[in-house]
Amino acid sequence: MKNVTSTNPLVADYIRHRLGPLHVEILKGNVAHASEQLLNTDAVVALELIEHVYDDVLDKIPSNIFGFMQPKLAVFSTPNADYNVIFKRFKTLLPNGLRHPDHKFEWTREEFKSWCMRVVEAYPNYMFSIMGVGKAPKGFETVGNVSQIAMFVRKDSFDMQLIDPLHSPTSATFDPKESYKLLYSVDYPFYVDTRTDKEKVWSEVQFEIHRFKIAQDSSENDIPSDQSGYKIPIADLLARTHRVNATKDILLELFQENSMEVNDDCVFIPESDVESNGSDLNDFSDRLSLETGVSDQEEKECWDIKKDPE
Repeated sequence: MKNVTSTNPLVADYIRHRLGPLHVEILKGNVAHASEQLLNTDAVVALELIEHVYDDVLDKIPSNIFGFMQPKLAVFSTPNADYNVIFKRFKTLLPNGLRHPDHKFEWTREEFKSWCMRVVEAYPNYMFSIMGVGKAPKGFETVGNVSQIAMFVRKDSFDMQLIDPLHSPTSATFDPKESYKLLYSVDYPFYVDTRTDKEKVWSEVQFEIHRFKIAQDSSENDIPSDQSGYKIPIADLLARTHRVNATKDILLELFQENSMEVNDDCVFIPESDVESNGSDLNDFSDRLSLETGVSDQEEKECWDIKKDPE
């Protein structure tokens, strides 16, 4: 119980909000029990779990996960007994040859593979792949990894036909005594954008105009003396505002509403307009709340206008 609050949002989560809701629950229950709270689970992760349970529970785990929960993805990890020869060198194993006093068994790679094979034979909607974590020292590569990992994937995740139809359990399936107990829950803060779609596009356009101006002012491409503003290709603006579903028609409508000149598929921004609107263009709080961040590639992308070939 003392660690349940480790799921609480960090200070950073309140500074830069998520774009959607996140609700976290910590439940306590038996991994072998088919509890209603486990329905509609997309992924199951059982890290270093199965070696801690007795045979009667271990036998029920595949039925509960692959037969009842039917997740799209299930990941199991367990110690690799083949690797224990490395620990024997340092005399760190227990007298029974295991790594931990609560371990009921530790499988070799072949034993783990056999268990995985039995799972997919019983539940043919799944296929699996085995990998590992923790490389062996040089000269001992044949013993494999410290821990072995099996990743089970439901076949329809790869647009493959399922062998057995997915079932929908009825209320009679559940035993109230086997329900999971809710220990703790928390909701993360997230940003609610109340602007219209058009307002979102216009905010992005203003941001990109401002960024274009800064790039031009800092570039080596001098603006011709007879040019009193900035000419921005509409195609460039479209490429940079796709995240808010901007279209050319919407951009043209916004340009018209804001009395902006459009010629040759470019929008012309008078230098005086850019300067006078500077305070508005620097107010990007809405946009920064909307974005999760700009990729390195986008940050390095340059707005510079290429010089015409001589």
